Amino acid sequence: MSRPDIPTAAQALAMIQTWVDKSPDHRRNLSTAVRTYCRLGGSKRPPEIVRLDPARCLPEIDAARASTLGISDVSLRNVRSGLRDVLRRCGLLAPVRERKPVEDSRWTELIGQLPARFHPHRLRAFLGFCATRGIAPEAVTNDTLVAYLDQRQAERGGANNRTNVREVARQWNKMAKSLPGWPQTELTLPPDPDRTLSPALTTYRISLQRQVAEFVDWCRGSGEEFFGEEADVREPMSEESIRARLTGLRLFLWGAVETGTPVDEINGLEWLLRADVRKRSMRWNRERLGGKVTAGLATIADTLPAVAAFLNLPEAERAVLRRALRAYRPKRQKEITERNAQLLDRLTDPVARGKLLNLPFKLMERARETRDGWVSPEGIDHPPKPMEACWLAAVAVAVEIELNLPLRVSDLAELTLDEELRIQRQRRGGPTAFLRVTANKNDHVVETILDEESAELLQEYVDAFRPIGPHPETRWLFPNRDTRDRARAPQGFSAAIMEELEKELGFHMTVHSFRCFAATVIMEMNPHAIEDVRLILGHAGFAMAERHYRRVNRHAAARRLSVGLRNLRRTTQLEAAAPSFRAPRRDRGMPRRGARP
Repeated sequence: MSRPDIPTAAQALAMIQTWVDKSPDHRRNLSTAVRTYCRLGGSKRPPEIVRLDPARCLPEIDAARASTLGISDVSLRNVRSGLRDVLRRCGLLAPVRERKPVEDSRWTELIGQLPARFHPHRLRAFLGFCATRGIAPEAVTNDTLVAYLDQRQAERGGANNRTNVREVARQWNKMAKSLPGWPQTELTLPPDPDRTLSPALTTYRISLQRQVAEFVDWCRGSGEEFFGEEADVREPMSEESIRARLTGLRLFLWGAVETGTPVDEINGLEWLLRADVRKRSMRWNRERLGGKVTAGLATIADTLPAVAAFLNLPEAERAVLRRALRAYRPKRQKEITERNAQLLDRLTDPVARGKLLNLPFKLMERARETRDGWVSPEGIDHPPKPMEACWLAAVAVAVEIELNLPLRVSDLAELTLDEELRIQRQRRGGPTAFLRVTANKNDHVVETILDEESAELLQEYVDAFRPIGPHPETRWLFPNRDTRDRARAPQGFSAAIMEELEKELGFHMTVHSFRCFAATVIMEMNPHAIEDVRLILGHAGFAMAERHYRRVNRHAAARRLSVGLRNLRRTTQLEAAAPSFRAPRRDRGMPRRGARP
């Protein structure tokens, strides 16, 4: 081995066979875990060239999907566990310490106060770590949190440890606010020392910070000039656009500082529009991004014209600035991405499409069984699980909404009941649901009417499942688990939806993919319904609709040509110039007596 501490997969497979203290079945499972890791990336890599470096292989296996590897979720969990066992046996990970019951009365008293509906498994593990180290509750600091992170990294490796420890800090701070007697120390995990962070806007001069605050007010439309005679000239930006402008400012200033400009010299936004500063900063940011023109670089480039408009520069100067920044924007996308194209090709399969369209009702049926309890065919009694049933019903409703009105996940998670979603019982027939949403991204309104079948699904969730979940008195359609003043977290909600989609379909599909699917369905039903795609997706222009229009019509044109050629072959008798050549004839059974062969 060129590096004795990092074995190859082939060397690990050979070592596993020498571990006679483990049973043959256990050794076979460990070997399967190593071979499965070699199959990551879509092709089977030779074990001789695959190195089991924990810094690389653990994040890769944690990010792998069961459907991509062709195994079940349970098998993937076993593979992750087995690969970590191999790395521990090779000395690349620290042994996992046996978790012992907490005997310190100071910590047992705090653990006993935790609410029954709260499941802080990460916080419990941290409390056990502190009790084992003999750390008093009042002595817990950020250094304790860092020591806990170091232990997890040494024992488990992977890329999610820092996220898990940040969740520990969040749960600790929440308990400090809600439980009497909990230590009032606020925990915060320090930034990763190996990660380079751009300076915050607060590190610059006060004059620049004031002007940035005025720029933000101008973007929101709260300046005096916005309500004056020119009120119809400019629309206020959305909060998402404002965050993008602030990010662009921060990264542009970072590039200027890194290319030799002292921080004290940057005293205002006018300084950003100097040609020499612009060239140095934009070139540095492009090199930072690998020399490629990406969407991140375009975010920086789009910030400068907004600053120029805020400073009320003449239109001629702003036009020159826009032309100079054109090189830092990626080319306009004319086709949908290859990943979306592959997903849509999979969804053309009638079986896959049928599974997706019927998934909400299948999930709702499972939610009813989970709520009421059920007995398996083997005679195992499964007790009722109301909270789990509520989460499952919420996923079913979310998928049904996405099929009818494909929203972005931030808009989906923040739907409000009786405001954006209204369910009305008709005099005759079943209920009807009306959905009208203002998108957070561009403030465009999208709306739809859900028919009786879909409305009944939503009505059942509101009447039977939402009341048994957390905070049913709030206005959110999907309330947050922990706090009543917030909707459900978009990231966690998206992960729950994707998990159910992958279980049913067998391949990866995100919440945002519903937008591509809806556009494709509309264009398949009417290839010229570009306006329908724009209205359903809430786009200001037709760029996205045109991408789907090109793809669907290109496939339709190919099918029309294929059908036309087949019909021509059937209805004409074509003879080639060579006398020995004849057009292929279809076999219509036994030839007639006396017919020419």
